[in-house]
Amino acid sequence: MKSCILILGSVLVLLVSSCSVAAQKSETTQEVSYCDLVKAPEQFVGKHIRVRAIYKYGFEMQRLAPPACCPERGAKIWVEIKSELEGDSLKLYRKFPKGMGLALATFEGKFDGGGPYGDGGYRFKLTVEKIETVEATAKPSAHHDPAWVPKNCETSNAAPSNPNTSTVLHEAQHSNRSGESFETHPGYVYDAPQ
Repeated sequence: MKSCILILGSVLVLLVSSCSVAAQKSETTQEVSYCDLVKAPEQFVGKHIRVRAIYKYGFEMQRLAPPACCPERGAKIWVEIKSELEGDSLKLYRKFPKGMGLALATFEGKFDGGGPYGDGGYRFKLTVEKIETVEATAKPSAHHDPAWVPKNCETSNAAPSNPNTSTVLHEAQHSNRSGESFETHPGYVYDAPQ
């Protein structure tokens, strides 16, 4: 009888411990705006964050971009989406355009600093563990971004160098560092080099 009580007590302790660890994990996720994140990214290094942003991805590029113009220029943030996404996060991720695109979404994950990340030009990285919501997605156009992408943001990194050019295509075009003419990759249409 004593051993049954000890086993039952141990099971209850484990169950309570598991619940409190899960509750602590969800409590430690910090909500942050994109503009605050890029303005002072050092404050969030090592933390789990939730951020609403535009995810821009394509050939040698996967980064966060502002969902609205920020008052000042900030750090660029590389994005890695965990391959272990499950449930609703995986369903939402599968709605993203294949290969190259844009997604306005709320992401949750671990924020790291001390890069270099990606192509070496990123000091910060968000490892996405959960996709909470997706508001819009789009394949990039050779001529313009969708209406929900901020335009003409004077002091932020949201504006493309050419207002008639998609920022995703523009950035993918400039990720070719070889100095040779840019080649078109199968399935993608890029703007001509400027």
